[in-house]
Amino acid sequence: MIMSSIDPDSQSFADGQAVGTLLVTAVAMVVIWFTTKAWRRGPVPTSAVAAEHVTALAMRRGNIVRGVLLAVAAVGLIRAFSFEGEPPAAEAAPAVQAPAVQTPSATAGASEAKRVIDAAPRIGGYRLLSGAEAAEYERKTSGKKPSGKRWFYDGPGEGPVGAVLQINAVEWDANLAEAKRSHTMTSEMRNVFAGARATEVTAFEAGPWGGQLSCGFLASTTGRPILCAWADSGTSAQVLLADEKSLSKAAEVALQFRGGSEKRS
Repeated sequence: MIMSSIDPDSQSFADGQAVGTLLVTAVAMVVIWFTTKAWRRGPVPTSAVAAEHVTALAMRRGNIVRGVLLAVAAVGLIRAFSFEGEPPAAEAAPAVQAPAVQTPSATAGASEAKRVIDAAPRIGGYRLLSGAEAAEYERKTSGKKPSGKRWFYDGPGEGPVGAVLQINAVEWDANLAEAKRSHTMTSEMRNVFAGARATEVTAFEAGPWGGQLSCGFLASTTGRPILCAWADSGTSAQVLLADEKSLSKAAEVALQFRGGSEKRS
């Protein structure tokens, strides 16, 4: 999985933007104050009456500049504190609801929360290919080994393969675990669809496990396949659907794949 070194959605990036905005605001205020010094002071008085007039004028002009400075400061503060970052994926959507720490007597007979990830034999109109059938398609797509695990499904359409499910988990991949500790889900999803050159990418409800789910169309010489991807703190997954026509329907099917392939207890 390719991740950009700078995550524009992260909290640290937002904090940097806020600090930068405050510095720019401070510099702007200093520049305004010093560049208006001569204007605020007014003309040099030539008499006592003129001095009184110049003093009153300088006071009015000073108040105008102070008002401008207050406005600039207010805009800068509002802008600085409006930057909201996203926590790293590892902290945003827990993969498993871990049990609370209890005494040995309180945990007697209790089982530790866990999850099992494996391909479901059937998802609606999609049937898992296995044995020689799956091996054949593995050979045809053996250019670059995917991260995690991959499964092929026969679908409701006429094509030989209706869906390709790919799942990677932090339990299997230390690099993924590290990426999720330093990058946001938004950044991860953006990189997935950018790498696939997907169009019309749309976000959908991610289901009971939380996280993020999006779908988009892929360019193809044989129709318009749809790529759906989801992510949470412990999983990065995607399913390529060749037989679905709309993004909303594909998202529903993707949720079925997610629920069917990941069990939690």
